Amino acid sequence: MKGIISGIKRMEIHDGDGFRTTVFFKGCPLRCIWCHNPESISFAPQVAFFKNKCLSCGACRGERTSETAKACPTEALQLFGREFEVSQLVDYVCIDEPFFKNGGGVTLSGGECLGQPEFCIALAKAFHERKISVYIDTCGYAKREIIERIIPYTDKFLYDVKAIDTKIHKECTGRENTLILDNLRYICSVGCNVEIRYPLVKGYNEVECESIAKFLSGLGGITKIKVLQYHSYSASRYDALGMVNTLPKTETTFDDVENAVATFKKYGLPAVNGMNSD
Repeated sequence: MKGIISGIKRMEIHDGDGFRTTVFFKGCPLRCIWCHNPESISFAPQVAFFKNKCLSCGACRGERTSETAKACPTEALQLFGREFEVSQLVDYVCIDEPFFKNGGGVTLSGGECLGQPEFCIALAKAFHERKISVYIDTCGYAKREIIERIIPYTDKFLYDVKAIDTKIHKECTGRENTLILDNLRYICSVGCNVEIRYPLVKGYNEVECESIAKFLSGLGGITKIKVLQYHSYSASRYDALGMVNTLPKTETTFDDVENAVATFKKYGLPAVNGMNSD
């Protein structure tokens, strides 16, 4: 069984507890206007061209392919979307296994890891059988049957909640959120450990903070709510991929995040500022 991976980041400390290796799956069903991983939106492999790194050496012969990306000496050409077998990826990731001993492990992310469900489930099972902690970083837009099948191999869900209001959610992500909220209710009801991720984007979804707090206060199993500050650092990747840059021209400040944290705490929820806490 094969899956398409856009990237792998080792020794990550922001994608769950301890030192983790994060596996970024290619493809996502949402189209969040503030997406900071544009290389993971499409399910197909892509070659990006970073003009500022190009030496005009001629190694690529002016072509943008997976082969010329391998030949580029400065990584001006980068391939996002490499095919892996389950066993091949497990072996590649498990080089880091010694660093997982103190509460770390593997985080399957994206894009949306559940967008390649069979590969994701098989991969999570393989790590679980090796007694490696598996976190699933998800937007929750997946069929219930997929959620049910991944649960036995999941130690914690890192679950995005972007808005409660359906109209706001659709305007910001291109999708309604009924399925997302229903899946969150379900995984909380069956006793899963859940860390909520709330990406705060000033001028877009900050008005949803109180509604999200009210919704989450009625659920169990939530170990943490991390309020994430919006940034536009990924603008260069949109350009390199030849994609339309949808990043909002707005600024979310430290105080904006702190105010959101205070709102969650008002409802007795374990919220933290993602800018200075993990």
